[in-house]
Amino acid sequence: MHVSWHFGLGRELGLVLWANVFLEATFGAYIGIWPLWIEELGAPIAVVGLVLGSSGIVRPFVLGPSSWLAERVGTRRLIVGARLVALAGLLVAAAAQAWPVLLITVVTNALGELAFPFVQAYVADHAGDRPARAFALIITVGPSIAFFVSPVVAGILIAQFGIASAFVLAAATTLGAIACFLRMRFTEAHERADEGGQTSYGAAFREPEMRRIFISHGLTILVIAVGTSLIPNFLSETRGLDAATISTLGAGAAIGSALFGLVVTRSRSLQAAPFVGVAGAILAVSVGLAIFATQSALALLAIAFILRGGLFSAWALFLAALGESAPPQLRSRAFTVVEILGGSALSFGPVIAAQLYRIQPVAPLVVSAIGGVLLTPFILRGHRLRGGSSDDAGSSD
Repeated sequence: MHVSWHFGLGRELGLVLWANVFLEATFGAYIGIWPLWIEELGAPIAVVGLVLGSSGIVRPFVLGPSSWLAERVGTRRLIVGARLVALAGLLVAAAAQAWPVLLITVVTNALGELAFPFVQAYVADHAGDRPARAFALIITVGPSIAFFVSPVVAGILIAQFGIASAFVLAAATTLGAIACFLRMRFTEAHERADEGGQTSYGAAFREPEMRRIFISHGLTILVIAVGTSLIPNFLSETRGLDAATISTLGAGAAIGSALFGLVVTRSRSLQAAPFVGVAGAILAVSVGLAIFATQSALALLAIAFILRGGLFSAWALFLAALGESAPPQLRSRAFTVVEILGGSALSFGPVIAAQLYRIQPVAPLVVSAIGGVLLTPFILRGHRLRGGSSDDAGSSD
């Protein structure tokens, strides 16, 4: 059987798939050891949390004017320029000798995230009548393979050359993403405005369904980020694992994301009820956090990392729900709001986690696990308000 480079998705969705694969490989190459690198360069644990969280302060100022900038310089130019800046920041991190230098990388990474709202709008534009399936394949399954491979490769490089080599790998995969962006055919922001209707952020927030997705997404990511952000430090300091082992185990999160994404692509019920899928993903993460808090066996920790993959599965399902709800002229701004709220939650989570960690290293895990369980009924209420039932959506394909 012949398998094409776009895996049957077609040229446009195939390019965005590969762009996301390279972006996720970039993220996976260094995220597992990012807090360890900050600490190794001299930052105490409280400062580690602040450095991790500082991108949440930068992100709104960077992403907020992104649609306005795209209207003036062009979507492709904006994305490519932003990712080149991010690439430079990764190389700065690799060469850093003191933790304050890493603040440069925080800013450049935030600038690089300009790409994500436009990529997500691109998927929604080309997804047809099954956005949940498209988002699961392109945002979850494909990138999860990269997120599995890149931490393993990074772990090998770290064992041979040290932590800085992970950032060099991340810079190389960023080049791959840029190559894909250069070939994509973006619908420019001024063309979207011509489709009718208001295109402001205020218009996006005035839509009840979109507003519900914004709030639910932000709360979910904040709760999960509190427990997941300092897992590398916890495993290093309380379980005695080295950075290479932690990075390799971290690939398990990609397995979890891929498995969950495959379930979504096969289930019309979950495609029609993304909030139900989100609730399941949150509960999976909560169980994983409980394992991290109570177990030390490598096999169990590997399972916990797999369950941790529910974080990105939940994110993709929220994007699918938004792609279904947002009219074309509001998509870029709607996905920008998701990136600002969700990304800021992902950044502020470590600040909260660091304060809890100072009280007791296990505290962020426990608080986040309990928070996830308590959040689940709220998410399911969001499903009921959407007016659909997964039972009515049909059975698995």
